Amino acid sequence: MAKVLIIEARFYDHIADGLLAGARAEFDKAGVAHDLLVVPGIFELPAALKLVLTAAEQGNDKARYDGYVTLGCAIRGESDHYHHVGTECMRGIADLSMAYDLALGNGVLTVHNEAQALARSDPARKNLGGQAARACLRMMAVKRELGLSS
Repeated sequence: MAKVLIIEARFYDHIADGLLAGARAEFDKAGVAHDLLVVPGIFELPAALKLVLTAAEQGNDKARYDGYVTLGCAIRGESDHYHHVGTECMRGIADLSMAYDLALGNGVLTVHNEAQALARSDPARKNLGGQAARACLRMMAVKRELGLSS
């Protein structure tokens, strides 16, 4: 049975709740088991993903997954912090995804305000958590179609 890891940044709990609910619903519908790893904010997402990949490389079978989903949110504030954190988060996730041939769905929101975040995270509206899960599932299928192991 396929197994996926959701790595979730919980800086904005009420937004993270929606993203996670959307992702979990998609995996449940697809019959895919999923574990959850929680980190403080989106900046920590790439580091957590790398730690999991390192643990798997070192033989930790509990750290072996067929796919990954990253979830979190950065909301623009009065400073440039949002831009720097968002850019480095996205770059780190993309770099790891390509370097390790990961089946990964990225559900990290970078938005201008809370209203945008709520609309995008709500499973009944834009459901970006669910979209990230579907992207992960599709990339898992691509790997299978190409004969690549997880």
